[in-house]
Amino acid sequence: MSQYRVGIIGTGRIASEFEEGQGEHPVSIAGAFAALPECTLAAGCNRGRERLERFGKRWGVTALYHDAREMLAHEQLDIVAVATPPGLHRDQVIAAAEAGAKGIFCEKPMALSLGECDDMIAACRQQECRLLVNCSRRWSGLFEAVRRAAAAGRWGRLLHLVGYCQGCKPLPEWEVEHEGPMLHDAVHLYDIMRFFAGEVQWVLGTAERRYRHDLRVEDSALGLLQFDSGAQGVTIVDELTEHSHFKLELHFERGLVTLGGAPKAEHAVRESEVGEDWWWTGFAHPAPAVKTRSQWTLAEDTLPEPAWQGTPILNAARDLVRCVQRGSPRSAGDEPRCTGADGRAALEVIMGFYESERRGHQKIALPLEEPRPLLEVMKQEGRY
Repeated sequence: MSQYRVGIIGTGRIASEFEEGQGEHPVSIAGAFAALPECTLAAGCNRGRERLERFGKRWGVTALYHDAREMLAHEQLDIVAVATPPGLHRDQVIAAAEAGAKGIFCEKPMALSLGECDDMIAACRQQECRLLVNCSRRWSGLFEAVRRAAAAGRWGRLLHLVGYCQGCKPLPEWEVEHEGPMLHDAVHLYDIMRFFAGEVQWVLGTAERRYRHDLRVEDSALGLLQFDSGAQGVTIVDELTEHSHFKLELHFERGLVTLGGAPKAEHAVRESEVGEDWWWTGFAHPAPAVKTRSQWTLAEDTLPEPAWQGTPILNAARDLVRCVQRGSPRSAGDEPRCTGADGRAALEVIMGFYESERRGHQKIALPLEEPRPLLEVMKQEGRY
């Protein structure tokens, strides 16, 4: 069995420290690759000494670096995970690809601008390196099972997607100067909406700083999305609630599926014949005499069994190893479930919302020809 040497740039929360919590494991990048018999955790890199040493002790890694390029030059790594703040992703991904990595596991958001994403994709393509972006819900067995059931027509046509991402920031670790709630967390929401509904045709929305004037980013963002498939999306994103709330509702012709928190499915059922005066219930005056008709309502449905087991991050690591094992040349099925193009597309939705705010809440057609980091542009314009 091939042994792939894995190195991690950025040894903080998602890279390692999440493993210290309770619940299902693995839930970190290091934990995921350590669980795969084909992989060996060979090296780690971090700017801060304390986290780096803790990482080394936790995973038995002795090749520890403070400089990513030095690690890439000395360790002959097959797979490189980039788990640093997104402003560093472009240069680190390109450096890893040019150093000979066969696969790169890049944390979300992929970058801070579409121009940076394009550079990363081009470098990986030139070096024949697989690029995976960790929008982790794509590797959830439940999400995949719901996607398959929806594609088979279990609940009819998908009409609307309603998503919530509120109060999810990991303060004080959140680098608030460079990531608003759309970039830091809601990128998951926009990605998984594409996963179910396909490509986005246009967006319209807000990206405002309403109450949190201590932040130089949006604290609230409302969005409308039109998909090529005909489905429509609504998103509520903010950093205003004390509680964390991440949920996606999939509204079908004959059902409703809720994912996140307490997932559930409901399907439309015919109630007994009722009068068309059913809506009159509770009023003081007698209802008018009308004919009867069939009334439909939602009843509890059974969620499909997960398409596979294991934590999403373990399945993501396994997916990248599978792609690396395929080697070159590439063919259908050789790309991970969330590619560089997928990571870019999720970021494009966010850039579209920023641009909609800049243009007075206009509808923004995608693809968006704007390579700049629009959050930084908006700060320069004095909007935050």
